[in-house]
Amino acid sequence: MPSLISPTLRDGCPIRVAVLVTLHWTPSAGGHVKVWERFAAAAAQTTDLDLTIFFLGAEDRVVPIHDHARFHLLPPRLGTDRLPFLDSGAGHTDLASFHPRLAALLAGFDLLLSTDHFSFGKTARQVARKQGIPIAHSIHTDVETLARTYGPNILRQALGSRFGGWLADGLNLGDRIAKAEGNKLRAQLAPGAHIFVSRPEDTALVQASYPGKSTSLLRRGIDLEMFSPDKRDRSWLAERFGRTPDQTVAVFAGRADGSKRVLVAAQALRILVDRGHDLTLIIAGSGSDLDNVKALLGDHVLTPGSLPQADLARLLASADLFLFPSESETFGNVALEARAAGLAAVLSARPGGTARWIREDGVDGYGVAGGDPEDWARALEIALTGDTRAVGRAARRAMEQDAPTWTKVFEEDLMPHWRRLADLQSAP
Repeated sequence: MPSLISPTLRDGCPIRVAVLVTLHWTPSAGGHVKVWERFAAAAAQTTDLDLTIFFLGAEDRVVPIHDHARFHLLPPRLGTDRLPFLDSGAGHTDLASFHPRLAALLAGFDLLLSTDHFSFGKTARQVARKQGIPIAHSIHTDVETLARTYGPNILRQALGSRFGGWLADGLNLGDRIAKAEGNKLRAQLAPGAHIFVSRPEDTALVQASYPGKSTSLLRRGIDLEMFSPDKRDRSWLAERFGRTPDQTVAVFAGRADGSKRVLVAAQALRILVDRGHDLTLIIAGSGSDLDNVKALLGDHVLTPGSLPQADLARLLASADLFLFPSESETFGNVALEARAAGLAAVLSARPGGTARWIREDGVDGYGVAGGDPEDWARALEIALTGDTRAVGRAARRAMEQDAPTWTKVFEEDLMPHWRRLADLQSAP
């Protein structure tokens, strides 16, 4: 296979940036992967950049995106897909401490950007240290919250719900694993010449461990043409999902597990159904809690799995409410996509929730300060008794005024720092 390594940086040559994402590149991949897909496409207008984004894949191959951006897929050395009890629903990664093939490919880059502390991130850190290549890091995930959720679940899957649950609770496993993963993240940040963050909490995390370290906000873009009220089609919704056009439809999109608190959404909906509301919840995503949701809601839930972007955009535009209790979001792009589609969104107002995107509660969305299903049922009932279409239109107007394109984010939030950091490689 041909190497992707270019000559050493010199005047007139593009800077060579490698982005490391230790997740599989698949059509159903989550938001972390999709973010880099969109940034790769946005790089098409940037002529002084040569961008390679490394993902996991079944075989070693290069996927061209345009003239100066590509994905390079590499098989994992110790993939979690080999270990069924590690199937958390969050996407498989590589637990190896070093990836030799990746290390060889990274040797000629001007800047490395890690996005996790798994195999690719660890390998990039070693290559950067040995070869003097600048390295930066981008925080995309609330690793401690996710570890606190998934750690005990993995033990239950491995040892059974009764014994595994008893052991996880007795050992306080969630907090122990969360602390360990937090320490690994801080070790990954240590050599970073710059840290990209998605929220103020991440800046505080970086500065608490490394005072004075260079940080900046990495926003997310929105495709206002893809996610648009113009895609609204109630007849399509009824035909596609087997519901009557006049039935109220709420949407949850994302991992259907404890990290996104999908059971809170389902329990809230159950409360309203028991009060006589004719509601259907459509879950666009997969995860370990789907069976529990189906048992709870029966005919009032549909689980089509992860949807292609075009279908998701159409669903969001055609539904009545977006319901998202997650408190682990570093950004929560799916909430912005729902708002861009003109959908009234009911979002968590707790720390880590996505209600921070709402301008005025009850006008362009609904924030829920409480965390239990009754709190969410009350908020849903308030939304249902109001004009959800007017709230959705207000959300769309806010997105039109505030939401940047992916190209704008790429050019303003990434490229200036990448150019500055790449200069460190060529400095005498």
